[in-house]
Order: sequence, then C-alpha cells, then structure tokens
Amino acid sequence: MGARSHVARWGSSLAVRIPKPIAEQWGVREGSCIEMVSRGEQLVMRKRAYDLAELVARISPETRHPEVDTGSPLGQEEW
Repeated sequence: MGARSHVARWGSSLAVRIPKPIAEQWGVREGSCIEMVSRGEQLVMRKRAYDLAELVARISPETRHPEVDTGSPLGQEEW
C-alpha cells in the first residue's frame, strides 16, 4: 500500500503524517516506538522491535529503581 504525505513543522523538528489505513495495517498508534533508517535517498520506517536480552544487558545500578511498597494486599491477592 502506498500513500502520499507532506512534511510539516512540529516545534523545531519536522514531522510526516502516517495515513490511517497504513497505520492500521502496520499496527501503530500514537505513542508507538518506531525506528528510522536513512538509506541514500530513502527513509525507511519500521516498528521498533525489542530484544529482552538486550534490554536486560543495559540494566546498571544507576538505572535500577528501588522497590515500591504498594501497601497491604487487597481482596484475594496472595504474596
């Protein structure tokens, strides 16, 4: 599926709208993470694929958050 779009200003950046039929086919919505790769005269956009092993490897003492106490169990919860 192909479509035409226009480049618009968004703050100090530029933006390109993704037509609704393509967004639906692609499975993206507002807030979805994408990657953009420049290949000569082409710009390739793709959904961001996460690799759990890569994400875990990037955890460091500086990026870890402390545990959060959410209070006593409620209802039928078991801990």
